[in-house]
Amino acid sequence: LPDGSSYTRCYCEENIFLLARVFHARDAVRDAWDVFVVFISNHAKSVALWNQKAGENLVVWDYHVVLCLRPKSPGEPSLTGAQSWIYDFDTRLPLPSPCPEYISGTFDLTGGLPSRYHSLFRVVPASVYLDNFASDRSHMVRTVIGIQYNAPVPLYPPLCGPGARERGIENNLMSAFVDMA
Repeated sequence: LPDGSSYTRCYCEENIFLLARVFHARDAVRDAWDVFVVFISNHAKSVALWNQKAGENLVVWDYHVVLCLRPKSPGEPSLTGAQSWIYDFDTRLPLPSPCPEYISGTFDLTGGLPSRYHSLFRVVPASVYLDNFASDRSHMVRTVIGIQYNAPVPLYPPLCGPGARERGIENNLMSAFVDMA
C-alpha cells in the first residue's frame, strides 16, 4: 500500500480513485501492471460480501469498489511468479490480497445465497476511471432536518476527473459506474 494512502469509511469509490491516482502516477507501476477499478453491484443494488469490516460475517452493500493490479508480464502466472492483487480498504483479508484468495474469501461461490445477493462486476481501466469519474456525494445525503450525510464526508473536496469536468459532469457515480443495467 503506498505511503499516504487516504481512507474514509463508506466512500470506497473515492478511496479507490485516490489509490488509482497514486498507482497511475508511478511509471514503475504503469510499466509492470495493468490497473483496474472494479465496481461490484447488481440490478437490485444488494450484493453480499464476506469478510468486510462493517459487519461480523456477511455485509450487504448497495455497491462496493476495489482496485485490481494485474501483471503485464507474459506467460502463465504460475510460470512467472506474477499474480493479480486486489486492494479493498474495507476487507478483513490482507491488504492487498492475491486475487484468488480475495474472491474465495469475499464472494458466495457455493450458490447458497439467494440470487438477489449475487454480484455483478464492472471492470474499468484506471485511466478511464480517473478521467471520467465525478461524484458530488449526493448518494450519501439523507434529509432529516437540513442535509445530513450517512457517514462523515472526506476532508477533501468532491472528486471529478478532468474529462468529466470538461464535459460539465458533476455526478456520474451511479449512472456511469454502479448501475448494472
